[in-house]
Amino acid sequence: MILITNKGKDILFSILNSYSQVFFSTSKTLALFLVVISFFDYGAGIGGLLAVIVANSFAWGLGFNKYLLNSGMYGFNALLTGLGVGLFYQPSPEVYILIAISALTCFIFTVVFQGVLGKYGLPYLSVPFLITIWIVALSSNSLSALNLSERGIFFYNELYSLGGNTFINFYELLEANIKSSFIRIYFHSLGAIFFQTNIFAGIIIAAGILIYSRITFVLSILGYTTAFFFYKFAGIEFDSLGYTFIGFNYILTAIALGGYYLVPGRVSIGWTILLLPAVVLITISSRQIFMLFKISPYSLPFNVIVLTFLYALKLREQRPRNLIETPVQMGKPETNLYLYSRNIKRFPAAFPVSAILPFYGEWTVSQAHNGEYTHKGAWRHAWDFIITDANKNQFKNSGDLPEDYYCFGKSVLAPADGEIAGVVDNIRDNTIGDVNTKDNWGNTVIIKHNDYLFSKLSHLKFQSVKVKPGNKVKKGQIIALCGNSGRSPYPHLHFQFQSKPYVGSGTIDYPLGQFLVRGNKGYILKSFDYPVKDEILANPPINEVLEKALHFIPGRRIKISVETESSKIKWKKMAGVYHWNVDTDIYNNTFISCEEHNGRAYLYNNGDMHYFTNFSGKKYSPLFWFFIMLYKVPLGFLPKSRIIDSLPVNHLFGGILKILQDFAAPFYLFLNADYQLTIIDGGDIISSGNVNMHTQVTKKIAGKKIKLCVSKLNINQQGDFNISIETKEAKIRMICQNELE
Repeated sequence: MILITNKGKDILFSILNSYSQVFFSTSKTLALFLVVISFFDYGAGIGGLLAVIVANSFAWGLGFNKYLLNSGMYGFNALLTGLGVGLFYQPSPEVYILIAISALTCFIFTVVFQGVLGKYGLPYLSVPFLITIWIVALSSNSLSALNLSERGIFFYNELYSLGGNTFINFYELLEANIKSSFIRIYFHSLGAIFFQTNIFAGIIIAAGILIYSRITFVLSILGYTTAFFFYKFAGIEFDSLGYTFIGFNYILTAIALGGYYLVPGRVSIGWTILLLPAVVLITISSRQIFMLFKISPYSLPFNVIVLTFLYALKLREQRPRNLIETPVQMGKPETNLYLYSRNIKRFPAAFPVSAILPFYGEWTVSQAHNGEYTHKGAWRHAWDFIITDANKNQFKNSGDLPEDYYCFGKSVLAPADGEIAGVVDNIRDNTIGDVNTKDNWGNTVIIKHNDYLFSKLSHLKFQSVKVKPGNKVKKGQIIALCGNSGRSPYPHLHFQFQSKPYVGSGTIDYPLGQFLVRGNKGYILKSFDYPVKDEILANPPINEVLEKALHFIPGRRIKISVETESSKIKWKKMAGVYHWNVDTDIYNNTFISCEEHNGRAYLYNNGDMHYFTNFSGKKYSPLFWFFIMLYKVPLGFLPKSRIIDSLPVNHLFGGILKILQDFAAPFYLFLNADYQLTIIDGGDIISSGNVNMHTQVTKKIAGKKIKLCVSKLNINQQGDFNISIETKEAKIRMICQNELE
């Protein structure tokens, strides 16, 4: 029975998502709105539904990707084709056969364009629909067995059949009160996307879009309004749109570029506004050409601009931070934005290599970027490191000998995996106070990490280099010893990143991946950041307990026992025993799933840090709070080290505040959620004991802090979690234990 139910659910979702995909969505609420308005013209409604069923049936029967099938990607082009054919002809067996044939044809085109455009990382949009509907339209004169539709001639009779006098009266009220042609054509253009010719359909679509996504709603208005002003600016009669309502091209272009294929923001919206006049020109010119064949260009202008612009972006040599293609498509502009705005700081795409500090223990930054003595001009992005004692001295005794300096002879490590690109090892160390300006870099090792990133470690000890050009090295491998060669008056380690493999190459502005900074209250972990002068730094040593506990491999099962103490029913319902599974999706993303609450917590582990990246499912569930409390945890640490991060807005805010933030999100985030984790203890480097951590999550509304929750976490040596969470409304205790197979 469960299998039948799940199969039926998949079939229903594949149909509904075919409707919502027209607006780049998988919202079931929006889909229901669209299904309803498609039947305002019953011929179009039946034709669209039939086409979706036919296309999805072929996709299922021929064994195509089930994820794409269920998400509506194989059905939405056929839907548009079925709507168009069903609108133009009177219902009859011949018409339904034509719709079925058209749907199959459109499905084949969909698969072909998925493969062709997919090679370039491009969507196929409504290109399959365009080709299919043009084929049908150009064949219409020869389809003598079919009768053109007469619906719309007796429009009020059709309204009466849908809802009686109440429907007619309501429609007349709308017609009487919406006198602005600007507003009327906007609603008509929305309705035209689903081949509906009345204003009521457009109003319902607008309401569905507003409920689904505030950003999408704003973009629909923005696209239409921009086109309107360009019409006025160019002297084009805007009311001419009323004859074809082809203004949906402007609406779809704004939604696609402003909020779906690009991360919503000021820049993406700005580019959308710049491109919309081109859509207008293509719309006007293509109408002149297509009139010769007595067919409509339909959504051709939208397809041309969106596809060419997205393709052009893929040819960029550099990736700007403010015009970004959506890295992981979440199906909703707000979710895309909130997830990206946090994850871009956690996983900067511009920094594919996560480098460590090239030494053991604690060292001090004696000179940083744009240094006082060197590190200037083309070589300004570099660091010098030394070791200091409790009195901030870098040497013992008199300091007259290199051996007096704490860093002299200490191990130098490879900052990341790579290949040795260059070695200098024959320059003798200087006496203290002297410098070698002829061989100013001294003994040096250059490591190639990728085609565009090299690291250089200089002033190494004479004949201490342990690698040769061409050797492969691993992150943390000892490659040499710190020395005093080259332009080095006292022992220190020079470290820089560069884009070329030469000893004298200029530096590039590239951060370190993970490092600890010692402060008065312990250590602060920094990610993809830059050490500054006088900071005392260290690499976080890997903790065996954390490494084991946070190693979520597919197939792992976890048993969760939850106790709650609260007067609120929503918290009380969380109590119980649950079972979580670790699995991967079709994109090989790892997640923890909870069937009881239909939840998924997506995660990423790079060997240095555990991250939770996204969550879907019920918020009042144990998995959600597990996701929050362990949002970012280092696998290595020193006692009393702190980690600071930010949670996506959509996970912790709701109601009117979230709705208002949705409207403002592309321009300004006034809602924020801060995450801070403090690691109290966890044994020592030699022997790992139980790990104890504290977590605090603080919400901010326009800068005002509101504490959401605090927690205490204990992880034992078996990798089990004991978590106590306290909010204003509840106290929660979770025990998470690994289940043996």
